[in-house]
Amino acid sequence: MKFKSGDRWKSSKGELKYKTWRKNVFQLNKIKIGLNKWYVCVKCKLKRKTTRILHAHHIKSWEKFPRDRYKRENGVVMCKRCHYKFHKKYGFEALDKPELLNEYLGG
Repeated sequence: MKFKSGDRWKSSKGELKYKTWRKNVFQLNKIKIGLNKWYVCVKCKLKRKTTRILHAHHIKSWEKFPRDRYKRENGVVMCKRCHYKFHKKYGFEALDKPELLNEYLGG
């Protein structure tokens, strides 16, 4: 799932807010799960020192929950593989039901 420029934001201010959100999600992951050394996928526990193969995933959908878009608590870190599996399994249903992430992580 590649995003073209302009998919998520309409201005450079929006892009900066998104990049800041993403950075904060990764920092929170590193502090909570990675013990300040690693970034860790919340599903498969893959550990990496860089964010190259990791994604910041919105728990509550970007489109359906605009007030929560940039809250760092609204994000989790997943490796590309787990992130794609989540979206393949739940598709558009996940946009309306943030609780599906808990189901996915538990199963």
